[in-house]
Amino acid sequence: MSTQAFNGAYLRPLFHTIEQARGEGAYRQLPAPHPASSLAADDAPLGPYAIAHLVQNSYTAGLAHADALRRLTVAGEVDPTSPWTLLRGALENFATGLWLLDGAGRDERRHRALSLWDEDMRNRHQHEQDTGHQPSGAGRAGAQRRAEIKDIADRLGLLRGGCGRLLSGRRCGVLCLARVLGADQVGDLAAGGADRH
Repeated sequence: MSTQAFNGAYLRPLFHTIEQARGEGAYRQLPAPHPASSLAADDAPLGPYAIAHLVQNSYTAGLAHADALRRLTVAGEVDPTSPWTLLRGALENFATGLWLLDGAGRDERRHRALSLWDEDMRNRHQHEQDTGHQPSGAGRAGAQRRAEIKDIADRLGLLRGGCGRLLSGRRCGVLCLARVLGADQVGDLAAGGADRH
């Protein structure tokens, strides 16, 4: 692989933050929500489909992408394309966490979380169909989990109220990025431009 000199001085603050987030061989996790917090109240009826779990996963995935770029930079193995892919992965994950927490009210935050869980389980169901894999023991298939998610959303009135149906994964992604970049900067994504990058 050919590499070139990379002047990533502008990334030093990000790299410093990542180093602070590293523990012994792993990233420090975000704490569980305080039992009296608004987030804990948001999560109370969601069972295993908690908002906090998605936020924690998004934070860790964002750190992992940014840290991969830090490690490539330190090793002097930065190529012309990987930094942008890694930074996009970091941005999308951090933006997802912000988007989940930034809903205008409890119903909207719950709806956003259940939409992401539904998309995750749609992908799981597709994988199970493609590979013939079925969960063993007490494990539930993606289709079963999607039914659970829709039942929770319906019980909470999220499918009858202003939230409408659960969002598609692509729509969730565009809204997540809009939270960080601003709606005018993601118009290309909404129109399908992300498929070209």
